[in-house]
Amino acid sequence: MSLEIKDGALFVADAHENGENRILFTKLLHGIKSGEIAAAQLFLMGDIFDLLVGGAKKTQFLFKDEVAVLDEIGQKIDVFYFEGNHDFNLGKLFSNVKIIPLKKQPMLFESKCGLFRLAHGDLNGEFKYQFYTSLIRSKFLIAVLNLFDCYGLISRSILKKLGKKELCVKIKGFENIAAKKISFYEKCDFIVEGHYHQNQSFRSKKCVYVNLGAFACGGIVYRFNSKLKPHFKSLFFSQS
Repeated sequence: MSLEIKDGALFVADAHENGENRILFTKLLHGIKSGEIAAAQLFLMGDIFDLLVGGAKKTQFLFKDEVAVLDEIGQKIDVFYFEGNHDFNLGKLFSNVKIIPLKKQPMLFESKCGLFRLAHGDLNGEFKYQFYTSLIRSKFLIAVLNLFDCYGLISRSILKKLGKKELCVKIKGFENIAAKKISFYEKCDFIVEGHYHQNQSFRSKKCVYVNLGAFACGGIVYRFNSKLKPHFKSLFFSQS
């Protein structure tokens, strides 16, 4: 039996939290933890952090507070964390968060309005990319990172560089990418992904494809409601 998406669930994609110029996700977590922000479930759709690698000690240390708060939230509600291409090998970091690694994506969920396949969005079937995803998750690469990053200089340098990346870019012809993604997935009613930061949806004969906007672009959060169309209502979480 598949898992269920409940009405009132929150979806967050691509927060790219880095501890410097992008820190809004941390504030969102504290709002959920305190109950100020209601959430029946919490779906984290990948790339929540700019760099969080399980086994890489310094990246874990940089976001230890956020990891702790997420685990506390996971004691109260279901938290599903879909690993992305910036945050992975997370299984051992959390006690109360359900980690969905790349190899288990897309994961099937049911709801009152149909079947959903959820994934971060970087699955594309290309051999080069599959090789890349395997390489960055390898024990060897993590061991090398730990060896040469004993003071955290490499991790901080990577985060600083990633912090300058423009994330809020509209992709021309994105509907063509969406069409390819739809053909890549097995049949369902809805496909929901992050990764591309587009905040767009497309309907085909096969299903409805939903690409979530990046939380890093204006604090966009989605609340699921099976009675509404579209089923994902956009909310905006601000600094104030």
